Amino acid sequence: MNIITKYDSKIRSVAFSCLAIVALALFGSPALAQSSGNFTAAVQTTQCTMNTMPGLPDSGALNDPNPVNLLTTTIKTPNSKFTTLLIRPSLVTGLFTNTGADANEYSGNSAAVKVYVTLDGQPVAPATSATPGIIYDQRFQQLSLADASAMATCAMNNDCDVDVVMSTLAAHSFDFVAPDVGGGEHTLAVEWRFECTNNTGAVVPCTQTYTANTAGACAGPGTVTVTQVKNFSQDTPIVIAP
Repeated sequence: MNIITKYDSKIRSVAFSCLAIVALALFGSPALAQSSGNFTAAVQTTQCTMNTMPGLPDSGALNDPNPVNLLTTTIKTPNSKFTTLLIRPSLVTGLFTNTGADANEYSGNSAAVKVYVTLDGQPVAPATSATPGIIYDQRFQQLSLADASAMATCAMNNDCDVDVVMSTLAAHSFDFVAPDVGGGEHTLAVEWRFECTNNTGAVVPCTQTYTANTAGACAGPGTVTVTQVKNFSQDTPIVIAP
């Protein structure tokens, strides 16, 4: 009886070892499973608001000449040439333009919101070193007054009033792709910047005064998600081209 028990115990031990080997082959090691599912995100809750009345607050860092940071984080990836990061910043953006002109003149300005994504200090496609910012929202507005006689008539009656004001609020989402990032720890940064131009087309700080021939922009709320994915050799390769 003892001999049969010992023999049965050995059979169970061998069976358990075989099951452990099969499970390892099917599911891999815990470290490998974790490394193939990296994910991070950031959420900014500030509402995009532009108040045209003096003294009222604005939000979205209007008139800030520096990039506004949404996310700076690190992500650790496995040592595989197939590792790719999918980065998706989403923003609500607002634009404001106020354009005025006199007789026989034209005037124009523009406002824009640009998003910058860098990985280890380098721009992520489709951005390049030459064009590191991706335009999420932009508007150009121009007003022309060429009828001098009509202006002369209204001037005599003191009732000339020509003004164009436009405001836009929109939500945008865009995918940035960083292929073959390699193994190790990487630093990811996502920023947005407000860019405005004056009547000559020169870049100027966005304004908060909203007088004639000014432009403004704001952004928020915003989110960014970063997901680690795989592009295996049997799949169609990722192509980045002009």
